[in-house]
Amino acid sequence: MADIFNQMLSRYNIKTKEDKQNAVHEVMQQICLAGLNRAGFFDKAAFYGGTCLRIFYNLPRFSEDMDFSLTEIDDNFNLENYFDAITNEFTLLGREVQIQKKEKSQDTQIESAFLKDNTDIVNIRFQTDPSIKIKIEVDKVPPLKFKTEHKLLLLPFRL
Repeated sequence: MADIFNQMLSRYNIKTKEDKQNAVHEVMQQICLAGLNRAGFFDKAAFYGGTCLRIFYNLPRFSEDMDFSLTEIDDNFNLENYFDAITNEFTLLGREVQIQKKEKSQDTQIESAFLKDNTDIVNIRFQTDPSIKIKIEVDKVPPLKFKTEHKLLLLPFRL
């Protein structure tokens, strides 16, 4: 299973360090989506924004964060309930990540967390690469007349 991460990276045309960092970033986003899916997150939330447009519609946008909205108001929603599912998905693929909830000084309708790749400990050449961080935000109050559609992302499940 650990080879799947590298197989996912092999789909990208990587010529520079920046290309590699962008590819790793996108693969991490896809793995995060897989973990959220396994945990049932999409039974109550929808993915939207620049990252969604790039991953599902192949639009030439690059966004570091992942934006979600609950499909219905849920005052008891807690993003931390999904942290184990995300970290487990990465563990299955031989990667170690940390997730930390962003503490806010004011109560808002947005929950945020940061996913951080610790890189492969056994591969020294990754030690000098910049750390990759993905910001995850969930709007707990969906916009008015919010419509969703179902899209299927086969990666990392089908390689």
